[in-house]
Amino acid sequence: MLEVARVSRSFAGIHALQDVDFKVEPGSITALIGPNGAGKTTLINLITGVMPPSSGELRFDGRSLAGLKPHRVEALGIRRTFQTVHLFPGLTVRENLVIGGFRPALRASPWSMFALPARDRGPQRRRADALLELLGLEGLGDEIATDLPYGTQRRVEIARAMMGEPRFVLLDEPAAGMNETETHELTDDIRAIRGQGITVFLVEHDMSLVMSVSDKIVVLNFGKLIAQGTPEAIQRDPEVIASYLGA
Repeated sequence: MLEVARVSRSFAGIHALQDVDFKVEPGSITALIGPNGAGKTTLINLITGVMPPSSGELRFDGRSLAGLKPHRVEALGIRRTFQTVHLFPGLTVRENLVIGGFRPALRASPWSMFALPARDRGPQRRRADALLELLGLEGLGDEIATDLPYGTQRRVEIARAMMGEPRFVLLDEPAAGMNETETHELTDDIRAIRGQGITVFLVEHDMSLVMSVSDKIVVLNFGKLIAQGTPEAIQRDPEVIASYLGA
């Protein structure tokens, strides 16, 4: 579904990524791991159109992503979350999700969603409630999103990303700041998303989460691809152990 073909990205002569090359299969959970500064978030920004690669090519379903702005990438069925929580303060969980499902006309604001008659917002509200149930967040629809525990807020963000009916979801360090119980709930969420036929690309430092949910793991170090394979193979890889996992 996603092909990263010898992709590089430089900033003022510094190589953030160098000839990174791998594929993500449809319906899989693929994890991207590596030390801080390895280039993981840079790669997500390239995939989602935030910035272009210096060289190489990114293809989604056989189509080049070259030159596409983020909203054009999103229109192909790609959605992402971020390392920090970005929920709308003062709005309920359901309202945050409804905004996530907004399909903008040119120059339209997502807030215009709330100017629509209630009957026209009905399908989005029903989808929001279905997603909350899928991710084990039922009963929270009327709660103010930013009043919830931090781990729950991160899961609400994932639900909001799902409102766009994506085919491919990029989760950037979703377990950051979560306790053990919340991470276990997140694990169930990721499996539930894949159960909907959605491909998941996961950037994460929590190795227990990565090893338990991933079909394939891609490892970066100093911007270079040093390994890719199953969780079992990655755990045995000498270079990965030396640079990241530790003995």
